Amino acid sequence: MTQQKITLSDQCANVGWSLTEVMAQKHDKRLWSLDGGPAGLPEEVVGQMFASSGGRVSYCEGGSVLLLMKAAALETLAARNSFGDRVDAVNRYLEAQMTILAEHTSEIVDTVRSISPDALARNVNELSKSSRLAAFFPRVKEAFMLELFDHLGSDKLADILLAFSAAPYEYRAGWPDLIVIQSGAMKLVEVKTSDKLLDSQLRFAGGIASPMGFDCGVVRLKALKQ
Repeated sequence: MTQQKITLSDQCANVGWSLTEVMAQKHDKRLWSLDGGPAGLPEEVVGQMFASSGGRVSYCEGGSVLLLMKAAALETLAARNSFGDRVDAVNRYLEAQMTILAEHTSEIVDTVRSISPDALARNVNELSKSSRLAAFFPRVKEAFMLELFDHLGSDKLADILLAFSAAPYEYRAGWPDLIVIQSGAMKLVEVKTSDKLLDSQLRFAGGIASPMGFDCGVVRLKALKQ
């Protein structure tokens, strides 16, 4: 008996993510457009769809959250840095720091939980001035990170970091393409055209998104018939 293939719809149902299909103009293998708008990559087109209805959008596959957690934890990451170097703490990947400093996880998480908005803003600004981080995360914007902190709050951000610290190198990947803040709510949106959810995305769904109660969904672009 032939085993039935798992579809994207099946995957979304299994992890509790919504699936929305949007008809769009397909120009070539990479470029799409909606309603006669400018052509762009799928995540750009979907991001503009949310932005046009008032959403603030970050196109970064979780980069805004990862850098926000680093900014909130920076004082302890710098104090515990192996080289005694704050610049290294700013520039080094969060997953590497949480692995190296695993025995200090509780202290790092507590630092995030107790961060004040003013201290967080200073640290976000410090990270935004790093040319290395700008090269790694070119689409992460300081203003969006601050808005994200206003939405999440320090306790929720600390809870996310604690979940992330269970397997930092696994949970660095798999975040959906877009973070959308709209009408006081946050939604994580993965954009698909033909492929299914990756193993890293399924792992993120089970290890981060579900425990944190994130509202996640997939928008699948489907080509209009010519």
